[in-house]
Amino acid sequence: MSDTYELLPLAHLFPGMVLADALLDAHGHVLLAEGAVLSEATILSLARHGISAAPISRAVPLATPEPATIQARLDHLFRHNDRDDHGDWATGLLRRYVEDYRLKRGVAAGDAA
Repeated sequence: MSDTYELLPLAHLFPGMVLADALLDAHGHVLLAEGAVLSEATILSLARHGISAAPISRAVPLATPEPATIQARLDHLFRHNDRDDHGDWATGLLRRYVEDYRLKRGVAAGDAA
């Protein structure tokens, strides 16, 4: 394992992070190899395999995706939801919250009045 890593709990993992060491399941089988780049799907599957934390490399700076890339991913995830369909207000609200979170829009904690 590299000297420049941080053991992060599952809740703090994000897509794009790089593993500093292989992740093994309870039987010693390799789930993800050293250097694997985490995706949303792999992070979700870690809990199913009993993984509670992962060694994340700090040597490689984490790339922040461009807003256009983030928006394209959200458009794909919400492809069955029409933004102008006010009859499906719950999905529209969820989409807005997810977009605000992913695009880091909104009031910063220190800016609240």
